[in-house]
Amino acid sequence: MKKHISFLCAAAGLLALVSCSRTPVDEPAGLAPTVPLTVTIGPEAATKSAFSERKDFQISSVQVIVFDGQNKMETDYFTEVTPVNNTVSVDIATFTGPKNVYALINHERLTLRKDMLMAAFENTLSDLNENSPTKLVMVGRNQIVVEEYDKNKNSSAAPQQLNIYVKRLAAMVVLDKVKVDFTGTSLEGATFTIKEMYLKNVVGKCYLGLDGYTKDSKSTVAPYPLEEDENSDVSNWYNVITKQATGAPAVTVDSQEIALPNVSGGDGNNVYRCFFAYPNLTDTDSHAAYDPSSPDSFVARNTRLVIKAFVSKSSVIEGTGTYTYYVFDLPMLKANHVYHVSKIQITMLGKDNDNSDDNLQAGKLHPVITVDDWTDTTALEFEF
Repeated sequence: MKKHISFLCAAAGLLALVSCSRTPVDEPAGLAPTVPLTVTIGPEAATKSAFSERKDFQISSVQVIVFDGQNKMETDYFTEVTPVNNTVSVDIATFTGPKNVYALINHERLTLRKDMLMAAFENTLSDLNENSPTKLVMVGRNQIVVEEYDKNKNSSAAPQQLNIYVKRLAAMVVLDKVKVDFTGTSLEGATFTIKEMYLKNVVGKCYLGLDGYTKDSKSTVAPYPLEEDENSDVSNWYNVITKQATGAPAVTVDSQEIALPNVSGGDGNNVYRCFFAYPNLTDTDSHAAYDPSSPDSFVARNTRLVIKAFVSKSSVIEGTGTYTYYVFDLPMLKANHVYHVSKIQITMLGKDNDNSDDNLQAGKLHPVITVDDWTDTTALEFEF
């Protein structure tokens, strides 16, 4: 049911736990009560949508959930913290024996029923709206066998430490530069201003459960993927076909206006913006039409990056100028992965609008021009 990306999250002392698999573990007889665990949690090391202002490693709240050997919820602990970078530790009391421990970061507090099965927690869906560039939802998982803690028997006894590396549920799309080169075209010398950028066809749901343990940095553990029927349900997507009027997660839209002074190529113009989206594992892209009045007509498709720009040149474009749209397909998006677009190059106007998901692809011509021979010679002779 779920997946991960590569940012380092140092794990701080968290909880005492044991096996994190879905198969129940036999509980040893004669459990000793209230054993303290120290759980250390962190993102993999190392918005406003400005890349420099993101804090994709920041921890603002922690919830640690301990499941017993039968994968039933034994106890949990939630705390909000002054935002810290990379690592945080908490202590939690638990019984001895094998435990599965989940760490949930930057998510609203969950109230969990006693003896709730771990699978029920793992099947909880997070919404992309719960994320911000400085407060990304992260999840980690580890296992431990908790031993007896009794200061009367052992005066040097200390809480067991459990390290958990948390994974961001979202993928990050980073755009460094936009290179506009109108040289040699009728638009040479035009003005070019980015009015907004956004992701469309964005999966908006992700499971909290992970498909493995995150005891080590840079593991390939990922959130469980959506089921096929969930992935094809349009209500689980944002900005379908185009940017929606309201309700789109702020992390998918950047409305800052950016004037690009260089329209003659060169090194391009710096924009340094970032966006976040939940995993989109669609492997067969679609540009099929979608009728909002018929939700069943939706077909899963790739997430796309859209640049809305305003181009002006009075001798070429009537009035004050024209809005134009550039749409770029992104690959399958995985959790905790960065998709780094180092440069987008623009040499012409784009689409007139972004009201459809037509398969309008960029092409490239290489005309070879040769002066043809004279077609024929007509001999003329005159006398007067």
